[in-house]
Amino acid sequence: MKKALLVISMVLTSLSTQAADIIKIGVAAEPYPPFSSKSADGTWQGFEIDLIHDVCERAQLNCEIKDIAWDGIIPSLQGHKIDVIFNSMSATAERAKKVLFTNPYYNTLPAVVGLEGQKFAFDKATLKGKIIGVQNSTIAAIYIKEKAGKLATIRYYDTQDAVNSDLLAGRIDFMLSDDISAVHFYKNNKAGLEYYGPVTYEESLGKGVAAAVRLDETALAAKLNTAIDALVVSEKYNDLSMKYFGTNIAP
Repeated sequence: MKKALLVISMVLTSLSTQAADIIKIGVAAEPYPPFSSKSADGTWQGFEIDLIHDVCERAQLNCEIKDIAWDGIIPSLQGHKIDVIFNSMSATAERAKKVLFTNPYYNTLPAVVGLEGQKFAFDKATLKGKIIGVQNSTIAAIYIKEKAGKLATIRYYDTQDAVNSDLLAGRIDFMLSDDISAVHFYKNNKAGLEYYGPVTYEESLGKGVAAAVRLDETALAAKLNTAIDALVVSEKYNDLSMKYFGTNIAP
């Protein structure tokens, strides 16, 4: 009897250890092409998904991708629902108070796409009566509130997909998002739209896009840094960048 109980205990311990070894990678449930989205059969795909697989292999981590609402992604990390955020998050000083960022794996700025035939500038005459759409809890949202909060109507959305849909429907005049995704969106929806380009860099926009872990997870951050640093200078990274963007977006 004691032997049987010992065997059961060892099995349960083994299962518990295996479960603990799974690193849960948080990715926003919403589609964010070409970085991350789900195919019709539910399979994750995209540039960041490919990076996740490569980084986990290099770091010898047993990873599992978990859907998380974007505006709750940092609380989910802090609450141990996920272990890593790997989802086009810019490494800003404000966010660094809550999470530990890895080294960056690509750089970008917010960019503007809008209805064609307009001008875009941060002045009252240009933005009077205009509506600008932006996704909540992004650096683009913080930036546009500071720059145009008193010049135009800012409309906030839970997902970038909803922002894009309202722009295509003409319910907003402009939208801000990550430049790479903005270009991707514009190239696939040129009719009636215009690409107005990226905004000027300011320190509040952060130091590139990075993964994030809990503040005390220094060992995990170190493993990820080693893998990310090797990946961004590799031929694999160049090939993936060329596949999705036609250029190398390494930091």
